Amino acid sequence: MKPFSCAIANRDAGEDLIGTAGHYQTYVLIECPLPWAANAFESKSIPATLCKYVNAMTAERSVRFLAINRGTLDAKASITLLVYERAVFSGLVADDSVNTEVIAGYQGYEFQVDNLTQAIDCLESHWQGRLVGQSIIQKDILICTHGMRDSCCARFGQPLFREAMRSASEDKLPNARVWRVSHIGGHRLAPTAISLPDGRYYGRLTLAALKAIVTRRGSIEQLRSVYRGWGLLPEPLQVLERQLMLQQGWSWFDSKVTYRILADRMCKQRSQSSEQNLHTLSVDFSVVSSISQPVETQVETIADCQSQASISQSQTYRAELVQDPQKTVCTKASCSSDVAKPFVKYAVTQCALISQPQSAADSIAAVEKPCVL
Repeated sequence: MKPFSCAIANRDAGEDLIGTAGHYQTYVLIECPLPWAANAFESKSIPATLCKYVNAMTAERSVRFLAINRGTLDAKASITLLVYERAVFSGLVADDSVNTEVIAGYQGYEFQVDNLTQAIDCLESHWQGRLVGQSIIQKDILICTHGMRDSCCARFGQPLFREAMRSASEDKLPNARVWRVSHIGGHRLAPTAISLPDGRYYGRLTLAALKAIVTRRGSIEQLRSVYRGWGLLPEPLQVLERQLMLQQGWSWFDSKVTYRILADRMCKQRSQSSEQNLHTLSVDFSVVSSISQPVETQVETIADCQSQASISQSQTYRAELVQDPQKTVCTKASCSSDVAKPFVKYAVTQCALISQPQSAADSIAAVEKPCVL
């Protein structure tokens, strides 16, 4: 009899991946030697002081510590430490007249330390403003291969990691580094991955889909089956964000967003045989796009030239998201789970574009335009 596979069982159950991305303000990625224990920072190669520090910081703030590795570590080489912190902008959004925090991915900083114990001092110095790392300009692709946590992560993650490393060496994943990473959640969706600095999660990932994500080429529709959601958004809103992403294409990844919860309630839904209380959210979801327009400038002793001015435009969608019993599936979360559990899903039942920019110079006018569901 073949051993149970939570990932295969989940595919057979047909769970929709969307709405399963982790929600963290900060990621700390520490290059650690293999092998990793089920809890990576309890591995024999990890100093006890670092493990204690990770546990303390995790309890204190919204931070996810992850072990990363690209292959064998040279004993004399420095250790890479990556910190990704949520990038926050303030600005006017749609028809609001108040400052609103705008979500736009993460800002990454890279450090080199001599040993794992030094990682603690490095992080403390960074968070206290005494040390600024080198800004990260490329993408970091984290593929979970953590077999000691769940066998499906190794069974499906290891082949994808090897294929991705080979593609990266052949320059088929331009401006991207590929790392194996410790447990990121969602074993049942293996192979799983996180893309930084945007902070988007993926599952049942294929090499073809990964190439499309990195290069932003090909049909955006192929992301429907592998996209778990944008980790900077609450899980129900990840459903709405995927819908808008699929409609607008690859340009969506350059957008910033903000949202406002209008109502959070339980609503009764009656069917022929029963009555259910379903969680319902009403939300305004604004998309902020930065565009560049040529602006004429007068330069002394030099002929007139044009420069690029960045102009922010925004549009706001009003949507309703409702818990969807028909999409909710009951399946085992991991290969070691004793019993199956329900994974609640949401559906976008209403979505309308209520405001959009008319031009770069004009104010935003309200409109009533349906959003394709």
